[in-house]
Amino acid sequence: MSIYRKIQIIFLIAVIATTAYFGSYLYVHQKNLHRQVHKRHIRTSRYLNRHFYQNMKNRDSSSFNDENLKLFLKESDFAFVKRQKRIARIVKDAKTLYRRKVMRSDIKILGVKNSRYLSINSDKFHLLLADKHKVEFPWQILLWYILALVSLSSLYLWLTKSLAPLKELQSSIEQVTAGDLSISVKSNRGDEIAHVANAFDDALRKLESLINSRQLFLRSIMHELKTPIGKGKLLNEFLTDESQKSRYEAVFERLELLIEEFSKIERMLSSSYSAKLASYSARDIVEQSIELMIMDEDEIESRVTITEDSPLLIYTDFEMLALAIKNLIDN
Repeated sequence: MSIYRKIQIIFLIAVIATTAYFGSYLYVHQKNLHRQVHKRHIRTSRYLNRHFYQNMKNRDSSSFNDENLKLFLKESDFAFVKRQKRIARIVKDAKTLYRRKVMRSDIKILGVKNSRYLSINSDKFHLLLADKHKVEFPWQILLWYILALVSLSSLYLWLTKSLAPLKELQSSIEQVTAGDLSISVKSNRGDEIAHVANAFDDALRKLESLINSRQLFLRSIMHELKTPIGKGKLLNEFLTDESQKSRYEAVFERLELLIEEFSKIERMLSSSYSAKLASYSARDIVEQSIELMIMDEDEIESRVTITEDSPLLIYTDFEMLALAIKNLIDN
């Protein structure tokens, strides 16, 4: 699993946890709010029941004009609904949110859109009061939730942007793998990714310098060897002894084969060589390896015997594998 996928999973879990936290907080907040509303309505209903039953016992007709009642309703944020048409409309459209018995009355908390009403019904009186506290959505909680999501999103974008150089470094490494050592991954950033990129670039420059030095060394050797070989072949043409002339020609041919080997190695190091892969007989490869050795044919026939139990095909580069086996035999 890539580091980007891990980061996405971590932030997804963080968003889910944040949503769950604010959702549970909102649920608890609403529950507490409803509990407080119910307590306030029940306290008001108890007071009104005592007030009106006491007045009826005393046969006092000024129940609604009592100063203590008005003060209590003002402090509790309640107001009587007296118009019959309005009462009928509220009762018709309202939804019962809460219901219970208080003293000798049946009380209901009614909801109409964003308003609440307290209904008190007993054998002696029927009351409907409007709650001045409006039902409002807790926008503050929603705002904090949105701010939390924005913060998480900003942190995610900042972190993924900080890791963007990793993709560039990966692309550069793939180019190096393909043989391009000329690229540079130097970074001026001060984080750990920049340190890794700069260390990789330093190693790349050292490797490039080493390969260039080897190539220069091999090219110098090939150049220095070709000159005496050319002179030797020229002088060999003036020899009168045919057997000696033939032996010198064989030596020069072997030396030219060695130079050709150096040339192949130089091409491989410079990444300009592309392997010629195909299926070849193992016997042919071994015979080619022996041919590349600086040995007379008589010596090869007397000292080397190739046995083959069954044909074997190898998918490889014929010249490179034959050269490798030849070097192993030489060693």
